[in-house]
Amino acid sequence: MGLFDKLFRRQSDDDEGEDAVITLDLDVRRPQLLRLEQALDSLSRAMRDVSTVDNPGWRGRINEYSRLAGDAMVMRKGTPTREGVLDLVFEVRPVFTGPPPADLEVLVPLQDEVMQAAEDLRTLRPGEKA
Repeated sequence: MGLFDKLFRRQSDDDEGEDAVITLDLDVRRPQLLRLEQALDSLSRAMRDVSTVDNPGWRGRINEYSRLAGDAMVMRKGTPTREGVLDLVFEVRPVFTGPPPADLEVLVPLQDEVMQAAEDLRTLRPGEKA
């Protein structure tokens, strides 16, 4: 075994090099994906309503949330995998990382719903352990 193999190998010696496959509980995950999809749609709609889309950064974030909502819908209608769900939820980021401007405070509950929906999808359920 080469030096780099030894340095970067993450499996234990008794591991055969295969990653553990986690099978998702689709009866739970599909409604969670729908919740995320709807939360992202609501947030992007509200963002269009409360502020002008003339700002390219604001417009980009609205487009990002709309794209993620579409990704959640496609995943929900297909067969979601753990890797796909994680790829999706790790792209979700809050609108505000600090206190929002006073005229945009209406977005905070919608942002919180999006972030909570993403966190629920990120967390493994007891029956999904490999």
